[in-house]
Amino acid sequence: MRNGFTKIDDDKRIRSRAGNCLMSYGLSMLLPCPSVVEMAALHGYDFIRIDCEHALLSYPEIRELMAAARLLGIPCQIRTPDLANITALLGQEPAGIMIPHVESREEAQTAVDCCKFAPCGRRGMDGSARHMRCGGMKREEYMEYANRTMDVIVQIESREGLLHIDEILSVEGIDMVATGRADLSQELGVPGKKNHPDVIEAENRIIRKALEYGKIPTIAADSEARIAELAAMGVRCFLIGKDETLLSGAIKENLEKIRRFPL
Repeated sequence: MRNGFTKIDDDKRIRSRAGNCLMSYGLSMLLPCPSVVEMAALHGYDFIRIDCEHALLSYPEIRELMAAARLLGIPCQIRTPDLANITALLGQEPAGIMIPHVESREEAQTAVDCCKFAPCGRRGMDGSARHMRCGGMKREEYMEYANRTMDVIVQIESREGLLHIDEILSVEGIDMVATGRADLSQELGVPGKKNHPDVIEAENRIIRKALEYGKIPTIAADSEARIAELAAMGVRCFLIGKDETLLSGAIKENLEKIRRFPL
């Protein structure tokens, strides 16, 4: 905390945790409900990721979720469908920006240029970022801080992305690499079969390449066996569920439990 200003501790940041070989587990959020952020933080999740690609969230809703995460001290990543209005979004200081469907070096470089300041990128510069407006940081101090703490995450989930993976991952300023098994299954001719051997091998290749280039893999995993397998490969950051799916399952299980009770 700086002059009463809430700040995520460096040791809670996913990049720092991965560097210390600590496991990080995140929750994907599609519901515009700050209470879900609170529950994730209270129950020990290490980060949340607001999925603006697959959920129709308004900017006020996103801002409210980010404010809740900030006050609770849990890192908040944003999965954005594109880079439109990215400067305003970055001004709210997410822990990371995830860009889906990255297929070329040019697209990866554009992401870095938009999200990071010089000398790494060309992020738009003004005085409205929270640490400058509310926390008292000088511009030069903030630029260094933002580049150090805000992660650029590229998602590779297509044949084109696999084809150009070395070019993509060679871009300076990319911090994390995600996969997308659902989209990969379509690309590889087995639509919907996320656990098909070809899809798993494609994901494993992306992970091996990410580690080779010194990037942090951040992988969605839906089973304990897969998490153990990925951990053995060196993965330290996992997305382990969606709020909507977990809530639906709990509601269903609650009713089924009562109906199983003999009356």
